[in-house]
Amino acid sequence: MDRQPDMRDWSFAKRALAEIQQAKRKKWYSFWVQVELPDGKKHWYQLPKDVQYAMRQHEKKHRQDWFLIIKGALINVPVSAYDEQGDVELKTGVIRRAERRHQHTSDPAQISRSQFVQPRYSWWGISNQKEMIVYLQHDHNQVNREQIKRDVKIINRNWQRARWQAPCRLMLKYSLAVSCLVMLCSWSIMRGLLLGGGLIGLIFSLWLDWYLRPVA
Repeated sequence: MDRQPDMRDWSFAKRALAEIQQAKRKKWYSFWVQVELPDGKKHWYQLPKDVQYAMRQHEKKHRQDWFLIIKGALINVPVSAYDEQGDVELKTGVIRRAERRHQHTSDPAQISRSQFVQPRYSWWGISNQKEMIVYLQHDHNQVNREQIKRDVKIINRNWQRARWQAPCRLMLKYSLAVSCLVMLCSWSIMRGLLLGGGLIGLIFSLWLDWYLRPVA
């Protein structure tokens, strides 16, 4: 944040002029976003100039809910300093929050890239995952392209785990309980069918629980 100058010893004219200039600066603000990376860490980034302009135009039309267009979107952000050739390590994260700040940075490592896109979620995960990867990979080197692909897949897996792991654990417990109870009963066709269904549910639950494990 900008440090405020000490105006106590200033003349009235100098102080008034400084307050006018300060008021003018406060009218100008930048859009910042909080990005959650696939490892769960969150960092704030300023949006680049071209996106700043687009966000201002959008905000004029949507005063109350301007942030909805970008909240939850996937975006590329730098996670290292730029080298002499202008190369940088990129990762893809999810925009969790958006703010307007009377703050501006000129540090490229604190400015996100222009590519961001909203995921479309189906019952099982991101339905437009392939299209998102291709879009986010545009105009980047091979190392960053591979990293972006990994990050999008991890983000999708994290969403699947948050949505399905609790029901999966519940189904696992019930399948195990049904299988054990039926095995204790005397044999019959109906009990055989129940046992088979319970074992199938148990195997499926175990596979789903393994599939939804955290990805390193």
